[in-house]
Amino acid sequence: MIGRKYRMALLATASIQFIVSGQAAFAQAAPEAGTTDAIIVTARRTEERLQDVPISVAVVNQERLSKSNIVSAEDLARVVPGLNVQSRYSAEQSTFSIRGFSQELRTSSSVGTYFGEVVAPRGGGVSLQGGDGAGPGSLFDLQSVQVLKGPQGTLFGRNTTGGAVLLTPKKPTSRFEGYVEGSYGNYDMRRIQAVVNAPVTSWARLRIGIDRQTRDGFEHNVSGIGPRDFANVDYTAARGSLVLDVTPDIENYTIVSYLHSSNNGSSAQLFRANGNIPGAAGTFGRAAVPQVNRLNASGDPYQIEQHLSNPLSLTKQLQIINTTAWHATDNLTVKNIASYSTFKQILRQDIFATNFGLPLNPPAFLSTSISFNADNLYTNDQRNFTEELQAQGNALDGKLNYQGGLYFEHSTPGGRSGSMSPSNGAPCQVGPYDLLAQQRCLQGTVNFTTGTIEYINMASYAQATYAVTDKFKLTGGLRYTYDRSRGSATGQLARFSSTIPGAYGVATIVGCQAAYVASATCTVSERTSSKRPTWTLNASYNPTQDVMVYGTYSRGYRQGASSPFSAGGNVTFGPEKVDNFELGAKASFQGAVSGHFNMAGFYSNLTNQQLQIGLLSSQTGQTATSIFNAGKSRIYGVEFDGTLIFSRFFRIDGSGTYLNTKLKTINAPTTFPGFDVIQPSALAGDELAYSPKWGTNISGTVTLPTPAEIGKVELTVAYRYNASYATSASSTTSIRASAVSQLDLNLDWRNVAGKPIDLAFFGSNLTNQFTQTLITPLFNNFGFDTRNLGAPRMYGVRMKVRFSADK
Repeated sequence: MIGRKYRMALLATASIQFIVSGQAAFAQAAPEAGTTDAIIVTARRTEERLQDVPISVAVVNQERLSKSNIVSAEDLARVVPGLNVQSRYSAEQSTFSIRGFSQELRTSSSVGTYFGEVVAPRGGGVSLQGGDGAGPGSLFDLQSVQVLKGPQGTLFGRNTTGGAVLLTPKKPTSRFEGYVEGSYGNYDMRRIQAVVNAPVTSWARLRIGIDRQTRDGFEHNVSGIGPRDFANVDYTAARGSLVLDVTPDIENYTIVSYLHSSNNGSSAQLFRANGNIPGAAGTFGRAAVPQVNRLNASGDPYQIEQHLSNPLSLTKQLQIINTTAWHATDNLTVKNIASYSTFKQILRQDIFATNFGLPLNPPAFLSTSISFNADNLYTNDQRNFTEELQAQGNALDGKLNYQGGLYFEHSTPGGRSGSMSPSNGAPCQVGPYDLLAQQRCLQGTVNFTTGTIEYINMASYAQATYAVTDKFKLTGGLRYTYDRSRGSATGQLARFSSTIPGAYGVATIVGCQAAYVASATCTVSERTSSKRPTWTLNASYNPTQDVMVYGTYSRGYRQGASSPFSAGGNVTFGPEKVDNFELGAKASFQGAVSGHFNMAGFYSNLTNQQLQIGLLSSQTGQTATSIFNAGKSRIYGVEFDGTLIFSRFFRIDGSGTYLNTKLKTINAPTTFPGFDVIQPSALAGDELAYSPKWGTNISGTVTLPTPAEIGKVELTVAYRYNASYATSASSTTSIRASAVSQLDLNLDWRNVAGKPIDLAFFGSNLTNQFTQTLITPLFNNFGFDTRNLGAPRMYGVRMKVRFSADK
């Protein structure tokens, strides 16, 4: 470990020396348009130049989002190196992973997502994750997307151990303007956006926008059951913003956002099976082999077979944000940021996409993987309220910049959420009860689970930066957080009275699920709380105006929680913490070649790590999972990004990451009530999930020397590489998602013939590389493995018509 730390420090020091000494090679000149000198970020909750912020930050503006057709969280990973996305069930279920910090099922996110300075709506689902990310419709009409890497616990709070993703919407201005934009692409993709910005009065400004998209799915279902395609898109998002100048010193800013998304969800694909395994796993594996052979023989890598007749992924989200800023003096601003949101979700899905019969006489249909909402209940139904009072200012003739505040968050259930899923050998189509007449189904049981979760978070924080000299600054920040969660869940078993196809009768409650047998009412209720400090210590030095080197030590914290939907007897788990050490440098230069180069090296120790443990009852066949604080990990790596502008006609942008992760120890339980088989999700020595060792993005942009009356024509070609990585692991098998090597292309023609019209062609994954976003190893228990699929080649055209009071 000491050797690795020494090599990291040596590499970082050598890089910093190169950056500092290399400045003499560039003549000093005024900054050019397109350099990072013009980029303003809010990574420290106040506006600063990107190159002045001693944090590893990646920034993507709306122009880049549009050019690259970035419409979802999954897409965002294409343009931000080191940002990975966990997509368990569909694109709108995605959460972010940075520097090896990802999110286990039933835990809080490790990368915070913020829209308009407010955390994304949280979900509190029974068993299926929801919320905590950037859903469809979040990525339109934005000022920027900022990706902050490393713990951000002082200014953004807990659950940011990996970093934070900041979505900043465009704010209403005093100018009348707007645009209408339409796109069409393969898979019958249709998208339309419309935005209007208008000054209502001299003291009121309004901005309204809508984003509507539909697209056929790229996963082809050939089972004959349910829809023909999966991974489709169908959403409508709307946003309204209003700025009121209450007085010359008081501004009130309100944002209202709404999302409605309804599609078939994404399906898994069965891709590996083996019947030469003893016991039940071999029985299932032998039954799965024909389905795997059919899919392999089809020649279509996106072909699936699932057996749920009415799959659905439905999300309804409302968020209201109100920010009041009082500029009390030239040196003090007081802000109040309040928000209210609702998050409702229904997820019905054949999670493992098994479509085969068991080798019994007569044949019985296997239905181990269906999950769907219970009658009249959402799988996620949560209301969220946040309140933050913040003060920012400067003192000592501008040498001291400070901020501090109080934070409160309350996430309450909108109602009981619920889900149902069959146990092993249960009826085939228990969701709508429309069982397959041609199949014989075993008289099994159905898991029926309902419950609620409540979260409360309170914190106080302060951070200040003091300029010791014009070149040397010190920053210190401290946050103290109190968390409480309370949950209740009821887990029952229902059974049909008959096995006759078409006449199964009514399902009746026959007992408790294995995880809930300790309770006579099949109910588990629990609460837990924790208190933790987080902090940041930073020193930065500017040897010249355009060069900065910095070092940071920070403590991050991810909350524990009550998890009543886990296996009974372990319904709470504690917080985890991370200590992060970082050295970095940032440099800008102008001259014959202008641009910037930024680099950071980091080392993190993660303790009391929240890990998923699998549980199996060999007597009943029931399975469950539970979260334990059972691990310690170490993470280190290097990140860089840079831009070279050779002229106004040609530029190159590049970035890259190296990431090395290791689970150092795991202390899994050896016994557990109701289950006799304990299966840790990983072994000591394993790398962490969603942690590709290498990643790089490089793009070249050529601007044609066209006259103004023709318009501006740009061609951008971008290449992205991500090394293979583990999406999950078990004690006996580890399957990796294959490396990603993709080419994107964008051709933009702005101000066509001098008119306020823009035309564009966009294409992603032009080589049509087959990729996977998640691999679920079920080999040991069920004799087969499944995977979720990444998007194939996508392309289309876009037209944008702008209007304003001037034209």
